[in-house]
Amino acid sequence: MDVSLLLPWLSLLVGLAARIFVPWLAKRQKDADASQFEWSYVWPQLLSVVLILAVLPLVVSDLSLVSNLPYQAAWLLGWAAGDIGRQTYKVMARDEG
Repeated sequence: MDVSLLLPWLSLLVGLAARIFVPWLAKRQKDADASQFEWSYVWPQLLSVVLILAVLPLVVSDLSLVSNLPYQAAWLLGWAAGDIGRQTYKVMARDEG
């Protein structure tokens, strides 16, 4: 098995993890006491990634194309997927209250 085909997928997951933890770490650096980690930061982003992966086969006929992405593009795809979920959650939370 060629490991280079798995590296873009790993890069995608690292991009998602970075989207979850980098903003939290930036807040924590400013005020360590007020910025406790909560799962409410994580689940909207994970849900958006699951939805994107569910819809991706409908948009892209061959998912092996993701394995051919450059690492930077795969990382950005993971970051963007998490960002879409977080921004959607913020809009929905604003509408509720």
